Amino acid sequence: MKKRIITAVVLAAVLLPLVILDHHKYPLVGHLFLAVGIIFSIIASFEIMSLFSKQHPSLGILRLLVPFMSGTLVYTIYLATTQGLSISDPAEASTVYHLLTMGLFILYVVIALGHAVFARNSSGNDMMASILTLTYCGLLLGFVINIRFLEPFSDQDFVYFRGGRSFGYLYAIVFATDTFAYFIGSKFGRRKLCPEISLNKSVEGAIAGLIAGSIFGVAAVFLFKIARPVGTKEVLFTILVSFFVSMLLSFAVQVGDLVASKIKRTYDVKDFGKIFPGHGGVLDRFDSLIFSGAVYYIIVLFVKVIYIWSA
Repeated sequence: MKKRIITAVVLAAVLLPLVILDHHKYPLVGHLFLAVGIIFSIIASFEIMSLFSKQHPSLGILRLLVPFMSGTLVYTIYLATTQGLSISDPAEASTVYHLLTMGLFILYVVIALGHAVFARNSSGNDMMASILTLTYCGLLLGFVINIRFLEPFSDQDFVYFRGGRSFGYLYAIVFATDTFAYFIGSKFGRRKLCPEISLNKSVEGAIAGLIAGSIFGVAAVFLFKIARPVGTKEVLFTILVSFFVSMLLSFAVQVGDLVASKIKRTYDVKDFGKIFPGHGGVLDRFDSLIFSGAVYYIIVLFVKVIYIWSA
């Protein structure tokens, strides 16, 4: 427990300033956060590829190559989020940047599949291991990392997506979902949610986490000013929409946790890695955030597309 607390304090001391400080005012903060995010993606990919390689040694060089691929995917998503290339039309820019990301992802998948085809003693499991890692630690984790660089469409908009605020909103949902699912499930849980994955998770705990995550999410929307309603009708509309969006994200939190647990149980390990004493690896520490963060990023992306088209 002592190691776990010390690790959490150190992580908070490192990451919180990088999330909270304005990267426009202090550009170094943005560069450092991106660097840390890419490093996390590479480490996470190496953790899971090392896990796969124990049962599938034919993965060979992909154990080292796929983490590099994941890191570059994080960077291309960064370009897509910040529009780091010079294209004047925002609609065209958004399309080009995200096509670049997907094109690179497809190229990496082709390379990984080609290796699996020609490697001696390889199987379909080798193919799926590489694709899963690129998706999980490259695309999904890349979306989460780049939430930091989200910007509002304009200062007058009803919704105000911005990196630090978005992370505050997401962590409120993650915290409430995990906390209430654990305590309510421990005290009142009777029906197992997924006994083949985790004996400790219950249906009652999952429902409690879903409700708590939704309620805390609504509160966080107002606390972090993700939405800025004016008048009673807009306030009620904000509460209704944010409740269902937060419920979706809370559901994604629990799915992300179950996916990570399923992989670990399949390969009979307790943790993905040991980089964070008391917590395990990168994926162990952030598994609940990966799916919910990716869903949030995609929601913002769709809202942005609608905003551009309607402008």
